[in-house]
Amino acid sequence: MNLRFIAASFLVALTGFIALSYEICWIRIYSFSSGSRAWVFGAVLGTYLIGLALGSLWSLRFQDAKDGSNPSHLRALSLFVLGANIFGFLLAPMVSWIVPPVSEWVVSTNSWAIQQLPSLITLPLVGIAAALLGATLPLICHFAIKPDAKAGARLSYLYLANILGSGAGSLLTGFVFMDHFSMQGICLLLLGLGLLLSIGLAIYSQLAPKSSLRQTALTITIGTALFASASFLFNGLYERLQWKHEYKEKGSFKMLVESRFGVISVDQEERIYGGGIYDGRLSTELVPDSWMIRPYFISAAHQAPKEILVIGLSGGTWTQILVNHPQVEKVTAIEINGAYKDKVIPQFDSSKSILTNPKLEIITDDGRRWLRMNKGRKFDVIVANSTYHFREHATNLISKEFMTQVNNHLKPKGIYLFNTTGSRRAIKTAAEVFTDMHLLLNNVVASNAPIQLNKERWHNVLSEYQIDGESVFDLQTDQGQSDLEYTVSILDNFDILEVDNSRRLWSKYVALEDKGYNHPKSLKAKDQRIITDNNLGHEFPYLPTLPWKNLQ
Repeated sequence: MNLRFIAASFLVALTGFIALSYEICWIRIYSFSSGSRAWVFGAVLGTYLIGLALGSLWSLRFQDAKDGSNPSHLRALSLFVLGANIFGFLLAPMVSWIVPPVSEWVVSTNSWAIQQLPSLITLPLVGIAAALLGATLPLICHFAIKPDAKAGARLSYLYLANILGSGAGSLLTGFVFMDHFSMQGICLLLLGLGLLLSIGLAIYSQLAPKSSLRQTALTITIGTALFASASFLFNGLYERLQWKHEYKEKGSFKMLVESRFGVISVDQEERIYGGGIYDGRLSTELVPDSWMIRPYFISAAHQAPKEILVIGLSGGTWTQILVNHPQVEKVTAIEINGAYKDKVIPQFDSSKSILTNPKLEIITDDGRRWLRMNKGRKFDVIVANSTYHFREHATNLISKEFMTQVNNHLKPKGIYLFNTTGSRRAIKTAAEVFTDMHLLLNNVVASNAPIQLNKERWHNVLSEYQIDGESVFDLQTDQGQSDLEYTVSILDNFDILEVDNSRRLWSKYVALEDKGYNHPKSLKAKDQRIITDNNLGHEFPYLPTLPWKNLQ
């Protein structure tokens, strides 16, 4: 195996590394822009593969079967690779600049399909970039492999090198670079590698010294210009993708954290977003008619919660409320994204004290895996402030299988409180698993035993509630006493929703009303399908007019 072929193997490995790394970056961009919709991965991957195929087909136009090793072809290929990597580098900022005006055009529609248009309309850019990058491999193979008896073996070696490079790109970019670099940093790194690939091809073509110097100088000049303009190109990238047509009005994020698990953003009003969609508010304040009543509701349904499991730490405000509960002795919080604990929570006064609270244990792990590996752990209360039911992987937290797993970790008369985010299918699924449940705003309060709501007990606990030494209700003032009485009075005003008497599990639903929240007068139990790990719940849009509607 000669030096020329070894050089070709290195170049095709680098090609695979760059191409797969860009793909991972593009999937993140589109996932963030769509609010982590489940369709994104398939759409981007499909577009990428189509682009690769078309690029490979297109490369035939540049292949001269009679003179595959002609240096002039490699000089052209060097410039072609330079252009392909420039386009790949510019794709992310281009998408972020296209999305806002398209979003402004479609903002008035209520159609799910139209609302996804800002992200969908730019997918052809992925196909073009993939085609340009995809044409590189067959062209290098064509110029590196002599048409002799060993052509097949040499081709297999080059494809093996490309596969190894692609695998390395996926692993390093997905698990290492995204934990240590921003999107701008990763794209600059890939651009630098692309420039090296272009220069390598120029040298590989055995150019004359002067020609080689000119082409190398051109590549370095273009690269320097792009490196210098990167801050401008990528500034406000995630703001434009998240806020879309409102990005000028909303302004810059107060905090932006990127890791291999995703992108966390915090706006100027200390609302936290995960993957481009609302995740909660960094505040523990309980005011009348506040949605924050949900984590405070535990003692209304449970007599003496001593040990609590929190699945999903996020910004830590719910955990802060629960760990300061007067009756609670220990809280275990499971969070898959360690960036919340390490980078977000320490920066905000509302929740940073949980990191030093001796009653709290924070574990970085997947919630389902942790439950499976700790079958002996039982809890008085399990809380999951779940993500929106239509996001990718949301099924993992609202499926029948997961709820059964949670139920197995509850002590007798234990309570499970989770956010349905408005999904009636999630409500019905809970009814399949638990023997009794109430509906608190958009949260289900479920148990493996009859739930006894107790106003006096709840009143007493709220009277004692303190967070970081400050009372939740200032009972030294008339306003504080009035707010407390108003809060617990919701137990005096509930509606019984329509009941499906044919099933015992639907024996009782209670909706606690809040200003601005209109609960459904009927849950329409018979019309809802339960969510399982197999049907993926709401992760893909439900299209009742299509012939495959019953597959979901």
